[in-house]
Parts: sequence; structure tokens; C-alpha cells
Amino acid sequence: MLSELTAEFEIIDAHAHIYPDKIAAKAAESIGNFYNMTARYREGSVEKLLSVGSEYGVSGFLVCSVATIPEQVPSINAFIAAQCAEHPEFTGFGALHPGTEDPAAAIEQIRTLGLRGIKLHPDFQRFHIDDRSIYPIYEAAQGVLPILIHMGDARYDFSRPQRLKTVLEDFPKLTVIAAHLGGWEMWDEARELLRHDNVRFDTCSAFQILSTEQATRQILSLGVDKCFFGTDYPVWDYGAELELFFKLGLTREQREKILAKNFREFFR
Repeated sequence: MLSELTAEFEIIDAHAHIYPDKIAAKAAESIGNFYNMTARYREGSVEKLLSVGSEYGVSGFLVCSVATIPEQVPSINAFIAAQCAEHPEFTGFGALHPGTEDPAAAIEQIRTLGLRGIKLHPDFQRFHIDDRSIYPIYEAAQGVLPILIHMGDARYDFSRPQRLKTVLEDFPKLTVIAAHLGGWEMWDEARELLRHDNVRFDTCSAFQILSTEQATRQILSLGVDKCFFGTDYPVWDYGAELELFFKLGLTREQREKILAKNFREFFR
């Protein structure tokens, strides 16, 4: 049974979106509309995340949100920081927008708030990863904070792995967590181009699309030591994501690494 399996492992969700209560339901609906689906949890609230996470033995969460306009950055980051202060099981990533006038100052503010990284979503924010106008963000972040980047989606050309490869060549000290096993619907390209020392990957939104064999191959190819388990809360069901994970052709040691050990080592 799933409960017996989850009881054997420490589990950290390395990709969860949270929102203030007053907009949590609307935000979850917007995410679903963007992907032409209905989010599993109709409210992306902190309370709901902690509740369902606890149900499945999840003891830690990387929490973030996306700024769709530059003016949202300060309020989002204040909210994430406040939630991290209240919930020690949270590791917070700050929002940043490509239109932010002073990226270096914004990143310093993210650090001052005690947040551990930056979240960018090229498809929501409508920018190409390798657009030179975004380079001041990478310049200010490299060697300072990792960036969690939404990767892939065959409907767009904003976040394909080839574009991230270009950025990594131009910013060798930049650390990136490439979401969705390196590129949602572009997994072959991710395997080919994103084998880089400074890149990590999360598993979110991949298991529902890839077969068990394909997901196992993707993880083994990218490197077990570089992968984090993630759910993309509030999009997918925790139980279903964990059931699919435990079906993968992985050893116990590999499961331990992906579910929590890699995350803890990455963030020290």
C-alpha cells in the first residue's frame, strides 16, 4: 500500500505554488485554464498544502509563486517570506519578473527576506529564456541564488531546453533547477542538451504524461543525484504522484535521493 511505502521514506515536495487565501481559488483556476485542465486542488492555499502533504507523509516543501507583472514582485515575496517564517518546513523561492527595473536590487531583497532562490516562468511571463534583455537577472543571480525555471511546452518556444543551454554557456556560474524533468513535452531535447554540472531537475508534471519506462529512463539519463521529487501543487494529486513515483524502476537508495536526500544536500 502507498501508506506503507511513504512511511519508509522522508519526502520533500520540491515544487509547490502557494497563494494568499483571498486569491488561492482564483489562482488554482487560472493555472488549470492555462493548461486546459482542472487543478486537482481547487485552492492553492497554504492550509490545503500542509493538509494534503501531511496526509502523505510529506515533511518539507519548496514553495513559490509567479509574478505576472513587475508590480507583484514585492507583495509575493513578502507573502512567501512570511509563510516560511511561520512554517519551518518551507523553503521559499522569491518571484522575479523579466520587466523588473533593477534585477540586482530585487535579488538582494530576495536574499534579505531569507528566501533561497528565484522562480521564473517563461510561458506565463512571455519571455524567451535566452533573450538578452533577461541577462541582467542571470548576471545578478549567478553564484548567489539558484533559479527554478519552468521548462518546455510544445505550444510555445519560450522555454525549450536549447534556450537554457545557451544561457548556461553564457553564465557558467549560474545554478538552475529545470522543472518538469528538464522540459515538459521536450524530454528528448532535455536529455541531449541539459547534462550540466549546475543543473538540477524536478519531477513535477512529468509522471502523468510519461510512461513508467520513459520516466525512469529520463531520470537515469539526467542523473539520479540531480533530481528532486515535486508535485506542482495545486495541479496534481499527491497520492497519484507518489504512486507513479514508486512504480519507477529505481532502487531504494535512488528513491531516497530523489524524495529528499538530494534536496537536503543541495540546500545544505
